[in-house]
Amino acid sequence: MTPLLMGIVNATPDSFYDGDPQNNLASLTAKCKDYAENGVDIFDIGGESTRPNAEPVSAEEELRRVLPVIRAARAKWPEIPVSLDTVKIPVALEGLKNGVAIVNDVSGTPDKEMFKLVKDFNAQIVVMHTRGTPQEMQSLTDYRDLLGEIKEFLAGKIAEAVSCGVAKENVIIDVGFGFAKTREQNYELLKHLSFFKDLGVRMLVGLSRKTFLSQKREAAPKRKAQTLAANLVALQGGADILRVHDVKDTRKIMDFYRELEAAQ
Repeated sequence: MTPLLMGIVNATPDSFYDGDPQNNLASLTAKCKDYAENGVDIFDIGGESTRPNAEPVSAEEELRRVLPVIRAARAKWPEIPVSLDTVKIPVALEGLKNGVAIVNDVSGTPDKEMFKLVKDFNAQIVVMHTRGTPQEMQSLTDYRDLLGEIKEFLAGKIAEAVSCGVAKENVIIDVGFGFAKTREQNYELLKHLSFFKDLGVRMLVGLSRKTFLSQKREAAPKRKAQTLAANLVALQGGADILRVHDVKDTRKIMDFYRELEAAQ
């Protein structure tokens, strides 16, 4: 299966990289347009930051931020599926009613009602490994067996989703780079992504501009080169979906990788 490119659309004032109090429908639609013109396969629209120490927002506020963007994206680019980055069932429900194809739930513990909701709409769901909340996750990084524990967690979530009626092919896993993991643990995960492929579902990888990629305390805007390099490593490890901010450059990486694979 050809890997897919997911473009991040943050309808937030406080996300770690491109959150902006000036985010509005016009600017976010312009971002979608740029992504579409540069080969994006999926829009991932979110209205609540999950960066470390981020403050939660209400479902009402989250919907106020994301619904106009979802509707605009579906109207202007109906051929490009929309993913909704949310952990809230009321938000997911309204998104699905408005044409969302994927619920990207980064909570680590999707409620069974979320699985049932996804099943009712024959949608897809991303289940991600993390621990705790954004306020506490970076203090929950002790593992006896990092790879084994994450794999066991994800296998359990796949089984739970299937038991709620979600088709296995509609489940996508995410090992959760940057969520309840140290820099060294993130590197270990990146080096061993293929360890998770025998779970038998697609794997989303979200590395874009993450703190652990920084060199010499670089801020997020300075982490582009490392992000592109890490995404190439992720492709080699079996990533099926790359979730990124830099769509144009990542498309070049993916096209190169596809040609390299074809040449072997």
